[in-house]
Amino acid sequence: MSLRHAILGIVEHKPIHGYGLKRVLDEGISSFWPVNLAAIYPNLHRLEEEGLLTHHMEPSSEGRPDRKVYEISEAGRVELAAWRRLPPESDDSTRVPLFLKLLFAKAENMRDSLDWIDKSIEKRRGDADLLRSALHDPKTFDSFFVRFMRESGLAHAELQVELLQDLRARVASQIEEQECSQEN
Repeated sequence: MSLRHAILGIVEHKPIHGYGLKRVLDEGISSFWPVNLAAIYPNLHRLEEEGLLTHHMEPSSEGRPDRKVYEISEAGRVELAAWRRLPPESDDSTRVPLFLKLLFAKAENMRDSLDWIDKSIEKRRGDADLLRSALHDPKTFDSFFVRFMRESGLAHAELQVELLQDLRARVASQIEEQECSQEN
């Protein structure tokens, strides 16, 4: 899935300004498709140059600058409809850098491994907390599928925490066994 199609889909649902788009991507999509948030504005600009989006200026309150509110054009609707008919791109989400690192860990790296696992658990718990709060926030971009993706992302994050906790216990046990065998 390309960022351009995610942007078109969100803007088709509701005209939105750049910061609002960032929030929707953060809260609704990043749980199942990581987004490079630095790429939002260049993509908005490119989509507008290609005629897939238009914008109008919306006055802002409290002395802030006016905001560009993006809307999908007819050409954008056609592009999005064509993309919807294509099969999904291949899924390479099975890559887990932590597992690769652990695969090649040596005995002297085992304590480091515990730290890496702890950080990963902490990150997944944070992801789960964000998804949990987004599920109950009535102001977030919502549809049947977005809600399903958030629920799926939450279940995935919670499962990852469980698996990582189990892995941590196994690594800690391995360290303990190594230390006992070194003492004897």
